[in-house]
Amino acid sequence: MSGYKTWAIGEVVEAGDFQSYIQDQTVMVFASEAARTSAIGTPSAGMMSFLVDSAEVQVYGGTATGWTAITGGGGDFTSFLLMGA
Repeated sequence: MSGYKTWAIGEVVEAGDFQSYIQDQTVMVFASEAARTSAIGTPSAGMMSFLVDSAEVQVYGGTATGWTAITGGGGDFTSFLLMGA
């Protein structure tokens, strides 16, 4: 991951920014763990995903830990809003 970037209104987003910033600053949504595995050949540490079938948010911690569920706080994860800083 290249870090965090904030764009100014009207600023052009270059093609390289999509992989370096935009993709790495989103929570990707997949129908299932199998669908995620099929779509992401080599995940990067810090990637986040939401699995629809299990209503679970997971983060990729690297090859040693793999995908780990983010737990705690209770509530219903079928509908949520994520906001950046």
